[in-house]
Amino acid sequence: MIRQAAPLFCKLLVIIAVITWTIYPTLAGERDEYVFAYKLFQEGAYFIAKDELKAFIQDYPQSADADDARFLMGECALQLEKYDEAIQHYKQLQIDYPDSPLRLDAVRSTATAWFRQGRYEEAIKAYEKVVASSDEPLVISHSLYLIGESYDNLGLYQKSGEYYDQVLTEYPQSDEASDALYAKGWSLYRLKKYGEAHDTLTDFIEEYPVHYAVPEASYRAAESLFNLSNWVKAQQAYQQVIDTYQTDPEYRQLAIDARFRLGECYFQQKLMEEAKNAFELLLREHGKSPIVAEAQYWIAEVLLEEKKYPEAIHEYQKVVTLYPQSEVVDDAQYGIAMAYFLKGNYPKAGSEFKKVAENRRSGLSDAARFRLGECFRLQREFNSAILHYKKVGAKSGYTDDALYGRATSAFELRDYSQTIEALNALLSAQPSSPLRPYVLYQLGLAYFNQQAYQESSQALDSFLSENRDAHLETAPTDEALFWKARARFELEDYSATLQACEELLQRFPNSRLRYRAEFFIAESTYWREQTPQAYQSARRKYQALLEKQSQIAPDAIGTEWAEKCRYGIGWTHFSEATLSKDRAKQQKHYQAAVSAWKEGLANHPNGTLADKTQYHIGIAYINLKQYDDGIQTFNQILSNYSGSDWGDNARYQTGWVLYKQERYREAITAFNQMLTVHPGSQLVPKAIFGIANAYFKQGKYAQAIREYQRVVDKYPNPIREAGAEKAIDLRPEAQYYIAESFLNLQSYLEAIAAYEKVLQHHPKSEWADDAQYGIATAYENLGEKEKAIQAYRTLTQKYPNRELAADVQLQIGRHYYEEKDYKRAIAEFQNAINQYPETPSAWLAQYNIGKCYIALGSYRQAIGAFERVDARSDFAATAAYEIGYAWYDQNNPSRNLGNAVNALLTVPEKYPQSVDVPRALLVAGECYRELDELDQTVAVYHRLLDDYPDSEQAQWAQLALGDAYRAQGEHQQAIEAYDVIREKGTDRYSVDIVIDGLLRLAETYAQIGQNRDAGTTYLRIRYLYKDHDPYRAFQATVYAADAFAKAGETLAQAAYTHQAKDEYENAIEFYESSVPQVQDAGERKKWDALYDYATNKLQQLFE
Repeated sequence: MIRQAAPLFCKLLVIIAVITWTIYPTLAGERDEYVFAYKLFQEGAYFIAKDELKAFIQDYPQSADADDARFLMGECALQLEKYDEAIQHYKQLQIDYPDSPLRLDAVRSTATAWFRQGRYEEAIKAYEKVVASSDEPLVISHSLYLIGESYDNLGLYQKSGEYYDQVLTEYPQSDEASDALYAKGWSLYRLKKYGEAHDTLTDFIEEYPVHYAVPEASYRAAESLFNLSNWVKAQQAYQQVIDTYQTDPEYRQLAIDARFRLGECYFQQKLMEEAKNAFELLLREHGKSPIVAEAQYWIAEVLLEEKKYPEAIHEYQKVVTLYPQSEVVDDAQYGIAMAYFLKGNYPKAGSEFKKVAENRRSGLSDAARFRLGECFRLQREFNSAILHYKKVGAKSGYTDDALYGRATSAFELRDYSQTIEALNALLSAQPSSPLRPYVLYQLGLAYFNQQAYQESSQALDSFLSENRDAHLETAPTDEALFWKARARFELEDYSATLQACEELLQRFPNSRLRYRAEFFIAESTYWREQTPQAYQSARRKYQALLEKQSQIAPDAIGTEWAEKCRYGIGWTHFSEATLSKDRAKQQKHYQAAVSAWKEGLANHPNGTLADKTQYHIGIAYINLKQYDDGIQTFNQILSNYSGSDWGDNARYQTGWVLYKQERYREAITAFNQMLTVHPGSQLVPKAIFGIANAYFKQGKYAQAIREYQRVVDKYPNPIREAGAEKAIDLRPEAQYYIAESFLNLQSYLEAIAAYEKVLQHHPKSEWADDAQYGIATAYENLGEKEKAIQAYRTLTQKYPNRELAADVQLQIGRHYYEEKDYKRAIAEFQNAINQYPETPSAWLAQYNIGKCYIALGSYRQAIGAFERVDARSDFAATAAYEIGYAWYDQNNPSRNLGNAVNALLTVPEKYPQSVDVPRALLVAGECYRELDELDQTVAVYHRLLDDYPDSEQAQWAQLALGDAYRAQGEHQQAIEAYDVIREKGTDRYSVDIVIDGLLRLAETYAQIGQNRDAGTTYLRIRYLYKDHDPYRAFQATVYAADAFAKAGETLAQAAYTHQAKDEYENAIEFYESSVPQVQDAGERKKWDALYDYATNKLQQLFE
């Protein structure tokens, strides 16, 4: 392909011409030396010429021809293929003679040296410099062409084509144009742009018919057509090459290759006889050519294509026997195996494939290994098949086939995990594999069988979206839609199930799956919405299907689906009953369910759902509270359906009903019968669990622990009750109740150990947080508060989203509150707010923060905290009260009774039903009293007494009302207020309030001069309440004596004075009998002072 033009020598002629007319006479010796060296160069004596030129430069370094000599030294080295030396001379010229007109020639020759060395990147840069600097078309075109050649040699065919195009468009008349056009054709061919390559090469042949490359261009044009699968035109092109060059010794091999290709063209056109003749002709005429082995191989291929398997095997065997060193010997051996395979002789095919597979140097090793797997698969030896599929190389062209074969074999073995693994590996390795539709379909089925319904649906969705209109025999679209519907149904996505089934019915009205799709439409209608309307709609669909059943599917399959429809009708009634809050409607629908199921039994007494139907009739009876009928129905399962899968359920439900009725002993007996008869049932752990629960309910905790432990030890796997939607793992709950039993036995350390097992073995179960809470409770019962708090804190950290977590966080805060570590308590309550915002727990925490600030004496912060309690909180009213009380509190340095009243009165306004209203009104009255707003005081107390007469605060309000009236000087109204307390006594009021009321009533009588009434009232305290409060009884006796003494003075009646003396004496006697029990020094001091007073008063009366 590479042909360099030679403008360099033209340049040298110019140099000689310049030398001729520039030599001066005085330099004749210099001239002779230079001409001598130059002539040596011209004669091709490069080695000698180079030495003479070197000597010339040394002798005449200042010569005008020194740069020419240096350049010619480089040319000599270039001709001698001493490229590095040549490059060094060219570079030296540029250094020593920067103004030399030969500098650009030196750059171009440097590029040529690099090109010949294969240093194409450097050559490109140098040629580009020449193109940019030169103004000579011949130099530019030559450089552009060689840039293209450099890119071609670097494998950058797109780039090389651009430079060939530049030569062709800008220098079409250059010497390089023909080579550029031919090279462009090759670049396009290598870029697999076979159409453009063919056209370009054809143009080249037409424009340059005598070019040396025309034979190769003709063959390459035919190859382009071959690669375009244009067999007819390729055939014609190869024939033309044969006709033109078959007699030319120089191109004889080209003609042989073309004849071989001719045979392949015939083969591809299914012209088997012509193909065979072409290959046989090659064998006859070119028996010693290396290509004859391939011709022999293709004769066998023709016979294989014609399904003449014995003949094909015979011809393949010739290749193996006659041409054992041929490159196609492995292909021939593979062909032998393939012939046996297509003939259906899989054992023989396998043995032949094995020969190829075990030859790891063979390019067909992986293909043979795959076929070997196929042989075993077709013989249903799936494990052996998988073994061979796995040996197919990961980078083989058969990787996807092998993975798919492995997947289908695993599917047949019901090893769905391996199926899924292989199919996903195939999709990952070759996402665009032609097997992709089948992979997606098979993946959907495998996931479904593994109960991975979400993944199943996704795989089938991909299949349906990518192959909507495809008709694949082993991956039918209607089945894909049906299995997608089933997957969505299992995922409880009933809307998607309906959509898929309806699409199936619309697109494939004659599908064999039509009736099943309609059934799942009814099923999905039932499950999609838990409403009476949905159940009624589903019922109509089931009934419509029953009407169609006799016409569409009168066979056994149709009968099976009819039974399912009747069963479904019963369920619609059963479910509608469970929704209804009307007892009469419930009864009606349960009865309808029983009737529907009984009709199903009548029509299908031996149906697949008969025992299941009988079982649910029993459940319906239980819901009707017809327990005897329910148990009788369960017994019928045992008698009528011997060996039924529902027998264990029936016995279990019998035990459960008895347990529900709190007939624990009978329940234990029933559960034990189930264990005896059905020792292998999945319900065994539930029955044992039921026994344990019955013991627990009876308080027999040791027996309960024993049975719970059986569940934990013997049944490590979750169980699924027939008909249940989800599997149930009883172990966490059983382990939890073991701990609860120990807790109830007050074996706290054992309880803690049992709770910890819940956390260790079932950390994600719903019982884990309860167990953690139990640990904290057990530590509290042991009195180990710090460990209890740590356990609570662990609960909030490990289970922050569980129901207990928020309450536990509050519990931690309350602990620090009780310990009076109020700042720590505030931090913990704030954690509750941060972790559980907008929850009742957060609101309570906010309230508790306020209480902490009150305890710290930080009233302003407390008020702010109470104000942030959410109005929706149960503590909102209490917080409002606390705000008012904080303003009222005498310890508040910023005490403000006005603010207190305003805050307190918001409680009855905003929260009239709150229990905090009475105490808010009571404190508001106290505020008004201190503010000396006595009318407001009286009004507030009356409001409290009128609206909340039975509240505790009403007792104090009655007392305070009297005080307010007395402060107003309204003594008669005060007496009436106090007298209410006297009249109702301890039937309504606490003893302390009654005593206070009597004291103040007596004081009021005394204030208005009714001393006799005052004295009598005081005596009520002594006679009625001396045991409750001895000191105040003593005090009241002394005050009664004072009152009678004043009455005697006022009324001048000796009887009152005498009564006064008696009461003083009674007081002194009471003191003497009571004071020995007074141990407190302060209290004794009070007693003594009052005693002294009474003694003095008595003496005064006797004076």
